[in-house]
Amino acid sequence: MKKIIILAMTLLIATYTLPVAAEEVPTFTKEDFIASAAEKKILKIGMIDCIAMALKNNSEILVKQISPFIEAANVKIQKAVFEPDFSVDFSYEDNTEVGSTPLFTPAKSNSRTGMLNFGYDQKLVTGTQLELDFYNTRLQSNSKVQYPNPYFDSLAEITVTQPLMKGFGIIVNKADFLIAKNNKLISKQDFAEGVIKILTDVKKNYYDYQYAQEQYRAVEAALERSESLHKINQEKYAKGLASDVDLLQSEAEVARAHQALAAAENYMKSTEDNLKLITNLIDDTELWNSDIVLLDRIGYEKEEPDLVVSINKAFKCRPDYEAAKIYLKNKDINVIFYKNGLLPTLDIFGTYGLNGLGGKLKKDLDRVANRDFQDWSAGLSVDIPLGNDDAKGNYDKATLEKTQAIIQFKRLEQNIILQVRDAVRNVDIKYRMLEASTVTKDAEVRNYKAQELRFQAGLVSTHDMVDYQNQLTRAEVNYIKSVIDYNITLIELARVKGTMLFEDNITLE
Repeated sequence: MKKIIILAMTLLIATYTLPVAAEEVPTFTKEDFIASAAEKKILKIGMIDCIAMALKNNSEILVKQISPFIEAANVKIQKAVFEPDFSVDFSYEDNTEVGSTPLFTPAKSNSRTGMLNFGYDQKLVTGTQLELDFYNTRLQSNSKVQYPNPYFDSLAEITVTQPLMKGFGIIVNKADFLIAKNNKLISKQDFAEGVIKILTDVKKNYYDYQYAQEQYRAVEAALERSESLHKINQEKYAKGLASDVDLLQSEAEVARAHQALAAAENYMKSTEDNLKLITNLIDDTELWNSDIVLLDRIGYEKEEPDLVVSINKAFKCRPDYEAAKIYLKNKDINVIFYKNGLLPTLDIFGTYGLNGLGGKLKKDLDRVANRDFQDWSAGLSVDIPLGNDDAKGNYDKATLEKTQAIIQFKRLEQNIILQVRDAVRNVDIKYRMLEASTVTKDAEVRNYKAQELRFQAGLVSTHDMVDYQNQLTRAEVNYIKSVIDYNITLIELARVKGTMLFEDNITLE
């Protein structure tokens, strides 16, 4: 018993999530496939269904959709360089030792030291390094000469270090962060490029199967014509109006038509399997062995793409071109970063502190707050590498890689122009071929009908009728192929322009 399954899926490829956990992945056994093979099914689907199924479970897309998440994690890693650090240190020490001199009293020295320190460090995008520290010490001793005893010692200090040459500049310090952000954008463009590739392959496989089905119908119609011709010859032969040669010719033509039909069926099943493979139906235990019937009928819509408009759209919409532009920005950042690395290190630094000392913590902190005791320092730090081959090598490498990227970018621009030009030209050529095949098919249909009437009147031989039948079949198949070829050129045009996602109303998030 055959079951008919109509698959009407709404194409909403909008939100992609991280892959499911391993324990959530569905499993199946060979018994599942064997069981479904026992029941024949018919699956009716259209182009939109094939696209939805392919994008939902395609392994290439599942892999590529993870890349933006990985690059987003790299952005977080590089952003963390400029995040502040807060630290707290606490320690307590009890120290007992013999007096250092005979005059030290008491002879056994004992001291207890407690420290509680706070620190705040942050690097700014200009390369400035900020350090805020608050040191607190409490010391208690059995020494007779220590005063006060115990005492509290606090120090609040800020240190600022600013590079003036090497390490100076926003781009220099944010280089890794900017490159990570750009890599995230590139991964998104790669993802879009992967989706476009899958869409292109799905549509081509869909049209291949549509062509195979229509070709099968044309060959099937040719078999019916051959059988009809042979039946007429049999009737004429019985009446003595046809010769043995006529009968043998029509009989042989029926046999050849059967052979052609078997070959057409084999090709149709092969293209059907290809469509199942790219839409992942081959993995469905219920539908893998179904006979696919396409809902979309063969047809076409005439398009007259403008070359200049198409080229401009390609440079605006193609993901690989956008990714190449971002890649060039990364090379510019590298050149700036490594050029800065050629400079000597010249850092200016300054420290300002407030300290206090008291027998009680409050008095100690009051002296700090009142700025009774201040200290500061300032200076320059210079580091001039001798030779500096490492920095020179990195800069030379970055410069050469940028030059290489520019050459590749210009080459890509040229290829895009040529690809669009060829695609636009092919649309025009394939349409003119389609028009010609339409005229040829219509003419062959009219000619065959006329010759059929002449044959019935005995004015045309069986041999000639066989030729007319073959000409009609070739014209019908050629028309079908011309329609499919024209539709495929439109797919190629959308691909090279990068507009396929927009034309199919697919949004990637």
